[in-house]
Amino acid sequence: MNVRMRVIGTVVCAAALVSTGCGNLTVRSWVKVITDESSGTLTSAALGPNPVPITRLTGGFLGAIVMDTTTIPLPIDGTVAVDDIRIAGDTFPSLTGAICVWGNPAVPSTGTIHLDILGGSGSTTVTLNIKATAWLSDLLGIPPVELSQTATFPLDGLGITQFLNATTTGSSDGLFATGATFTGDTVLLGAPATFNLDLQVTNESTPPLFDADLLTTCGAHFDEQGRDVFYGVNSKASYLLASGTDQPAPPTIIKLADLGVHGGDQLKIARIGTYSDITELRDGNLTKVGAVFSSSNVVNADNHRNRIPGAIDAGTNVTTGSYLKCIIWPLCNSFSTDIPEDFAVTSGPTVTVPTGAQYLIVAPIPDSLTWGDDSGFGLGVALTRNP
Repeated sequence: MNVRMRVIGTVVCAAALVSTGCGNLTVRSWVKVITDESSGTLTSAALGPNPVPITRLTGGFLGAIVMDTTTIPLPIDGTVAVDDIRIAGDTFPSLTGAICVWGNPAVPSTGTIHLDILGGSGSTTVTLNIKATAWLSDLLGIPPVELSQTATFPLDGLGITQFLNATTTGSSDGLFATGATFTGDTVLLGAPATFNLDLQVTNESTPPLFDADLLTTCGAHFDEQGRDVFYGVNSKASYLLASGTDQPAPPTIIKLADLGVHGGDQLKIARIGTYSDITELRDGNLTKVGAVFSSSNVVNADNHRNRIPGAIDAGTNVTTGSYLKCIIWPLCNSFSTDIPEDFAVTSGPTVTVPTGAQYLIVAPIPDSLTWGDDSGFGLGVALTRNP
């Protein structure tokens, strides 16, 4: 980058970010395999002379990146903690069947990140400590193998423009679109084996979904890491009535069937992370989050009080305040934002899922009842069915 562009970038960064605040910034997100762009092979004498293709590669890992933004405009460094790994693939028509890869609960997976956001370049290096097995190994009672695999993901193109856009929208989705190749040695049916994975990935707030047959083989292995599943929540989102000057983002809408959750089940909802009531590049200290069960995924425009037409009452009600709208003082009207069906999830309640509920709708509830200027990329909920 030439000197002129670096000066311009520094001015933009200072004006947009430093005036509000920098510090430790957490980005918590699923790094998900792009199935149509990823491929792999498994080679072993036990499978014959030719490599066996691994198809339907699906899944990803949940990463928590913590960066020190006080170094801006100089490069940013940080750490990566991988909290959940779940990857599956298929070797059909090979007798090996489904391939399952998950995080080793006894050995944490960690890494580092380096970003030059003015130069638009960077990388993250992650050591994944994993377990792996196949359908045939499970059938024969052969225990999973333990592996440690280090990979470097290039982050070229991740610069100040992308960071400012994420700050504006409240979403980090797509920031870490990249690719990496994994090659490792293992044991399959008592014989040496080599796997090669060429993965293209992107990051999203929602967890990966799996075909039913892959999940039948791999689901119990994934659960060794814990049965809770993380969903990211946009810090700028709301399901409540907004003031005329505010522009909140849509709330997180979670399809309960994706978790195997139905009416009558117990659902533990734990808030993860924090957010801020102003726009800044550091973690905030707000934790208040609300949720609503609904029979549909419809959320109406934010100028309605009852935005969720399918809302179903559950849990302990959370009460929200009112807006005062004035033509001229003192000619004012008070508009309540409160709805009777929502409940607080800040303290991680376990709630009985009401009959008819198909979706869980989640959003932060700051005391200011304004969302457009909120920030934070580490906020979310961890859901556990029948804990």
